[in-house]
Amino acid sequence: MNKKLDKIESLLLDLNHQDQKEKDSEFLSEYIPKAEVRGKLASSSTLWKYEKQGRITAYAIGGKRFYKKEDLEALFVKLDKVGGLV
Repeated sequence: MNKKLDKIESLLLDLNHQDQKEKDSEFLSEYIPKAEVRGKLASSSTLWKYEKQGRITAYAIGGKRFYKKEDLEALFVKLDKVGGLV
């Protein structure tokens, strides 16, 4: 019977650990490395200009720069069918 309780306790610990890893992953997915943004959405100079204008905020850890996903999404503008701004 004690083995069953140990097994259940072990499973609960694994579930809690897995849940915490998912929460950490969700938090980190909010930030996108500059290396992924540069060249795909904008050049380094454009990103620097947007930072200077206050259109996006850069965050750093260990010399690596990151942008919040929501800040980057806010840069997108809707175009009309011909390709001009709405």
